[in-house]
Amino acid sequence: MADKKDVILSGIRPTGRLHYGNYFGAITHFLRLQEQDVNRFYFVADYHALTTIQERRDISAQTIHMLRTYIACGLDPNESIIYRQSDLPSTAELALLLGMITNIGHLERGTTYKDKLGQIQSDPKQTGNPLSYGLLGYPVLMAADILIVKADIVPVGDDQRQHVEMACDIATKFNSRFGETLHIPKPIARNALRLPGLDGSSKMGKSENNTLDLLDDEKTVLKKVKGVPTTTEPSPLGTDSNTPDDVIPLMPPGVGVLFRLLDLLAPAEVFQEFLQEYRDQGKFYGNLKKSVAQHVSEFNAPIIERFNDPALDDAHIQDILRTNAMKVSPIALDTVEACREAIGIGRSLYRA
Repeated sequence: MADKKDVILSGIRPTGRLHYGNYFGAITHFLRLQEQDVNRFYFVADYHALTTIQERRDISAQTIHMLRTYIACGLDPNESIIYRQSDLPSTAELALLLGMITNIGHLERGTTYKDKLGQIQSDPKQTGNPLSYGLLGYPVLMAADILIVKADIVPVGDDQRQHVEMACDIATKFNSRFGETLHIPKPIARNALRLPGLDGSSKMGKSENNTLDLLDDEKTVLKKVKGVPTTTEPSPLGTDSNTPDDVIPLMPPGVGVLFRLLDLLAPAEVFQEFLQEYRDQGKFYGNLKKSVAQHVSEFNAPIIERFNDPALDDAHIQDILRTNAMKVSPIALDTVEACREAIGIGRSLYRA
């Protein structure tokens, strides 16, 4: 009998438009996974997007737009199972069952919850509903996402590693109490590049309004890149190293993001030419920004072309989601029914 392929699971938040931080932080990782002989599951975490919602958002439209961009970037829907979290009712049922054995104190140690609680305590005049049941129970729902498809490997960034570890703890507790039922995965580090924002801040993010988007046209790209803050301060760089990872962290934030983009998109000799000009402290920022904008636009062009392909319309994405929901549903149902039986509820009569 052939060896079973590992199941690799990753979640995608439905943010709508995608930017360079998303591309080099996650999409490149997904593209590398396509070269591995594994079963790949990607779920759109639309339930998770509701944890801090304060007004209606068209999350469905954001999901469709985002998945069109992912596919335009090279993610092959024929090689991976891409599905929407809310299309699996079994996920919510498993989260309910897991929540019954999860201690409140365990959830209160979650960094996401503690960070939000700290914000409330430091600014009690905040409006809205930032501390919801959904936010506290986020790790339980994430555990259900992971365990329901019997994932073997869950690649995560540092900010999500604790949640995967909590999922493993919950599954271990379930198995200890009710017998070996849930498959416990292995979290592995996802070495993702954290791209700075165009305003010089530490992170490129949609809410910070400092992004370079994958669907930006040439005019928009040039305007954004021209607005990146630069400085005429003396260069702190020596001549010991010319590698991007050595020199970029020593640059002022705005200058650093320009050189990082150049490093990612331009030939090495172009990077080295501008690096020498930076060391010489010449008047080169105008040419640097034009070069960065040129390489960004050249990178965006084929993505925009594929995104606008009539064959990759919203209806096609909905067909992909519908087909993949049907593929993953039997796996999810099997997990939930096994848990029901292990607990003692018994298998669902209406599914029999």
